[in-house]
Amino acid sequence: MSRNRLNQGHNVPDFVDKFGTALAYFSLKIRETANIKHSGAKGSERELDVAAFIDDLLPMNYTAKKGEIVDLLGQKSPQMDVIIFDALKNFSFYSGESVVLPAEACLASVEIKSKINSTEIKTSQEASRKLKSLKPWKRQLGSSSQQLQESSGPRSARYLHSLFAYDTDIADANWAKSELTRIENHANGPADQSIDFLYVLNRGLIDTRSRSFIPEDEKTGQALVSFWFSLYNFIDRENRRRERAPYFSYANDLKRFWTKID
Repeated sequence: MSRNRLNQGHNVPDFVDKFGTALAYFSLKIRETANIKHSGAKGSERELDVAAFIDDLLPMNYTAKKGEIVDLLGQKSPQMDVIIFDALKNFSFYSGESVVLPAEACLASVEIKSKINSTEIKTSQEASRKLKSLKPWKRQLGSSSQQLQESSGPRSARYLHSLFAYDTDIADANWAKSELTRIENHANGPADQSIDFLYVLNRGLIDTRSRSFIPEDEKTGQALVSFWFSLYNFIDRENRRRERAPYFSYANDLKRFWTKID
């Protein structure tokens, strides 16, 4: 007896409702915001919806916020549309509509684009390279695809960076291969892990690290499911191997203000 197609790839049928509905909602938002003339306002609307979708599914200790990341050497990332961190373990230096977060607290980031083209891909890769040049605990980042090391010595933190796009200028035919080729061409070779995952609404999910993809299905949302769980599985594993951010090291200049009371 064949399985119901709607439940293929999902152990719990409720996922069909959650992710299938999300697909329909994002598609609706494209139509709702299509007539907004100001590209910044249109982009902001769509960014908020994706950020809310990610944040709503995360366990309560995690939060997804727009913001920047700074390390102990004073280097700062570009502003990211979504930064995910454990809000019970760490806190941001500044909280408002956007946050400023220590590099040791960042687990993953997501950039959100209305429509990607060659220029947008290049811009996103440059932003991700700046992000991944940060040095948590003054150490270089490790690869997001490396095997976890269980040694007791210092271990490099890892970031996962994804790009979520509502649309692309590449035609449907052989989309995944053409999109990955464009990413790799901008990187002058392998995708160099500047963009780890690329999800395009109603097209599918590309994992640049393994050079593989899963096509989207409008009923099950299988690629959107894969995107979210790839994100969640990474941050959950990475968070468990991380110490808290060294906040006192960021504020060590305060020592010079202490004086002895005679």
